[in-house]
Amino acid sequence: MHVAAYNTVQRLPRVRSCVCKHSSAFRRGYCSRSACRKHYLLFRPASSLASSHNHAKQAEAMLSSAESTAVVVVDHGSRREASNRMLEQFVNLYRQTSGRQIVEGAHMEIAEPTIADAVRKCASAGATTIVVAPYFLSRGRHIQEDIPALVAAAQEQHPGVKCIVAEPIGLDPLMAQLIEMRVQTASTTATAY
Repeated sequence: MHVAAYNTVQRLPRVRSCVCKHSSAFRRGYCSRSACRKHYLLFRPASSLASSHNHAKQAEAMLSSAESTAVVVVDHGSRREASNRMLEQFVNLYRQTSGRQIVEGAHMEIAEPTIADAVRKCASAGATTIVVAPYFLSRGRHIQEDIPALVAAAQEQHPGVKCIVAEPIGLDPLMAQLIEMRVQTASTTATAY
């Protein structure tokens, strides 16, 4: 629901106000006022705020859903501590960018925290739905078998919590743009081997 809502909001023309009626300055798609940061998914064109009562109800429902939905970002896990710390850095970046309250990182294997650890932390924080987002590029064996099995085992320990495994990063125009940026940087700054 959030992904669909976010994609829809991103396509709206000339967003001027968030549903809590703070207006003007926006940065990266959300109201710059700290009180409104959590409403970044709820922006509407200024003209649509006329029926503010309906928007307030919609905003409250979406916000309530967002607050009870946690995200666990899962990578493979590594014996190299520096690689594992990179996941922590990405989780912090994702938390800041998304505005989500409950976001945990986990490693599929080799290192801690495990998927079970992250699900436990999310459930303890009050999440009723946990979306496990693989930090993987393609739908290999880990995505098709290993991660779903680990998530199912973790979910058994928390019967009131619904766990969902999201798709991996996969084929996305944003990934192509990112690779092109890396190619441009490498071709202008790197030395040949």
